[in-house]
Amino acid sequence: MYDVAIVKYEKPLESLQKAVDLAGGLGDVSKASKVFIKPNITLWYEGVNFPKYGVLTTARLIEDMVILLKEHGAKSIAILEGISQHEKVSESLLHLSARGMGLDILAQRYGIELIDVHEGSFKKVTVGDVSLLINADILEADYIVNMPVLKTHMQTKVSLGIKNLKGLLNTESRKKCHNEDRNIDLDYHISKFPEIVQPSLTIIDGIYSLEKGPGYYGKAHRSNILVVSKDPISADKVGSIILGIDPQTVSHITLAAKNKNRPADLSDINVRGEVDVTTATVPHKWALDSYELTFKLMGIKGVTIPIPDGDKTGCTYCGHLAPLVPMGIIQAKNRNKPYDDIEILHGKIVEPTPGHKHTLLFGQCQVKKNDKNPLINHCVSVRGCPPSKKGFIEAFEELGIELPDNPMEWIEKLPEFFMGQYIGKTEFDEAFYKIH
Repeated sequence: MYDVAIVKYEKPLESLQKAVDLAGGLGDVSKASKVFIKPNITLWYEGVNFPKYGVLTTARLIEDMVILLKEHGAKSIAILEGISQHEKVSESLLHLSARGMGLDILAQRYGIELIDVHEGSFKKVTVGDVSLLINADILEADYIVNMPVLKTHMQTKVSLGIKNLKGLLNTESRKKCHNEDRNIDLDYHISKFPEIVQPSLTIIDGIYSLEKGPGYYGKAHRSNILVVSKDPISADKVGSIILGIDPQTVSHITLAAKNKNRPADLSDINVRGEVDVTTATVPHKWALDSYELTFKLMGIKGVTIPIPDGDKTGCTYCGHLAPLVPMGIIQAKNRNKPYDDIEILHGKIVEPTPGHKHTLLFGQCQVKKNDKNPLINHCVSVRGCPPSKKGFIEAFEELGIELPDNPMEWIEKLPEFFMGQYIGKTEFDEAFYKIH
């Protein structure tokens, strides 16, 4: 049986200490151990007040973990993360986020190191028929603390401990996971991660949880839940149940369990703690509403964005700008008039529907696939991997979609739009994401 601790988050340090003790403690850590902490910091917008709730691992819990490790005698501690770079910046997104969250203060205060995955070297690791390039530093670790967030994912249903390890891959390996072969798709690749990297401890940060995730456009909840286990598959099975999603319906969890000759349900798990796994928080929806339904409810006509069932081919490099497409349509100055029969395609597998007057191909994968497709009457492309903001603006202009004034500024500030749902609600406290 595998132990999984579930406790309510009530007090800094004390709650995490309780959960870690219930899960078996830090007995494997010594003064000589090289310890790595892998949080879930997936994005950062400098100077933009974007929602972090349920999106990023809380700085509060990261500091609590560092304190516990220090109290246990660990001397060599590093925080390791690889935030996808979507455009050229003067500084890595990890270091920008570290300043924004105060992790640089944490590093100085406790003598720990901050390591950007993208600035290091990589080693090829092969598990069965999957070969990926992974950060070389993590392969030298004596102890790995994996600290994901309790959240859903529009492609993989949940994004917990196993999927959090994707942030250790290099850029090309991440893209490789989002291939068009449904037999070896994103879930299939993710299921191999526990065999590539073996976390010593998984801590699922559910102080805030997220439905319709994984990005800032989701709906966060103050859940005050911590899930801790020495076994990553067990932690994820319990985390999935807490979100209201049967782990037996989550492909990468089911496959990862099968790889270890284990069941995908909780029959081999000993849940420890006072929290009822089935009522720990409200059920979380994982799938986004279809664009067609949203447009219909808002009275928007003349535009369609088809997404094939089970499409997991769109990767982070398009996903970073993907919210611009529906939000540009919804917030356009001419949204009250029917658009001129536009179909918008993205990802690697979707095909154009015959008969539309205009077709927008969003992202390099779609451009390569369909820019010469004879079914398209008027082709408009947003090229690049990732697609460029300038190209997006020019494409919408060509299609007659009138973006808000100062469109580049609108793009930069768009994440702030999603903060509106949390303003004035005292349970949403930015202090959890800032170390002073």
